[in-house]
Amino acid sequence: MDVCGSGHMERIKEILPRLPDLPGIYIFKDAEGRAIYIGKAASLKSRVASYFRSGRKDAKTEALLSNAVSLDYTVTDSEIEALILEADLIKKFKPRYNVELKDDKSFPVVAVTREAYPAVLVTRDRALDADYFGPFPEAKELRRAIDALQRVFQFRNCRLRLDPESVAKRPMRPCLLYHIRRCSAPCAAKVTQQQYAQQIRDFKRFMRGGRRAVLVSLRKRMNAAAKALRFEEAARLRDQIHALTKLAHILKDSDAEQIHIEPSEALVRLRDVLGLPSLPRLIEGVDVATLQGADAVGSVVTFVDGRPFKEGYRRYRIKRANRMNDPAMIGEVVYRRFRRKKEEDAPVPDILLVDGGKGQLSAAWKALDRVGIQPGLLVGLAKGDETIYIWGKREPLALDRTDLALRILQFVRDEAHRFVQVYHKRLRKKRTLGR
Repeated sequence: MDVCGSGHMERIKEILPRLPDLPGIYIFKDAEGRAIYIGKAASLKSRVASYFRSGRKDAKTEALLSNAVSLDYTVTDSEIEALILEADLIKKFKPRYNVELKDDKSFPVVAVTREAYPAVLVTRDRALDADYFGPFPEAKELRRAIDALQRVFQFRNCRLRLDPESVAKRPMRPCLLYHIRRCSAPCAAKVTQQQYAQQIRDFKRFMRGGRRAVLVSLRKRMNAAAKALRFEEAARLRDQIHALTKLAHILKDSDAEQIHIEPSEALVRLRDVLGLPSLPRLIEGVDVATLQGADAVGSVVTFVDGRPFKEGYRRYRIKRANRMNDPAMIGEVVYRRFRRKKEEDAPVPDILLVDGGKGQLSAAWKALDRVGIQPGLLVGLAKGDETIYIWGKREPLALDRTDLALRILQFVRDEAHRFVQVYHKRLRKKRTLGR
């Protein structure tokens, strides 16, 4: 059946050129003005237009278009807000063609636990003592959104049972998320109960659609802190405002960083293959680049939970090592990186991956020995044969090219290579042009 041939469809198609190329939600309505389908989009123009492209459509889409008479839409500031608004409207209007989300209790929700230091959890458990948001149609999209929001509101997502008295008497050592500015570490008394409660109030207000209200509140509190000479607090609020205004870019960056494997599955496989006691949450990769000794540079890239963490990327100009000696340059980069970690008491990676084989691995080990700290595991990955060298083991490890463990290591290695090459080419161009 040609559903686009009806007068109703033609009228809807007429508004397509006027739809914005912006994130938001769209609502198909029937002849009585009832919402029959609610969807979200990174680009309203592209998403709605896709319904009217030629080609075979599934039965649900055919039925939807045959009953749709009008189209409404709302622009949002980011895809994350579109995701939240979509879930809210589906819950409110229960459109007939969103039947899966409307009827199925197995879809994920966001739970904010009711305790002294609330945790924010993505879960399917409706029996928690918590305030709930959702349900949401896509678990993967929801987790990406909450991960982005954690950069802004720095809430905890662990299931530790915390009470103010025990935190005050015996603060814990903060975990990795504190060091990468994803959690304010109430467990380690790095934030007061009152400050953390405000973070959670801001998050809940955002989840209820109050992004602009949150920004206004943050700016007022930042200005008040600055006037009272509480400059550290003002700086923290300034950073939070910046992160919230850049929320759309955070999600776009995470889109660009997607690999065609599921990181959690790859990390489980990597743990098993390498015999690690736990999942390698923090992985760092090292590479170097030079052209006949000129513009010698190195890079370190950081991966958290199998995904690039750009704030942890570092680049280096080679200062002391022989610039024609690849292992020596690797050694210098590793030494400088881990010396700084020791000075700052920063977390040490579960896996340190160097680009290369036995020579690079040995140079990295000597550098680590000089500093006096060690990663959980030191690994080398040689290009070409893609053999994995593990420090302390005689025989290298050869995995199938499709093995998830190999693919996640390749992703780290290749990202370190990309990052160092960008820096190397920039310096070379600058020198060539005499700038």
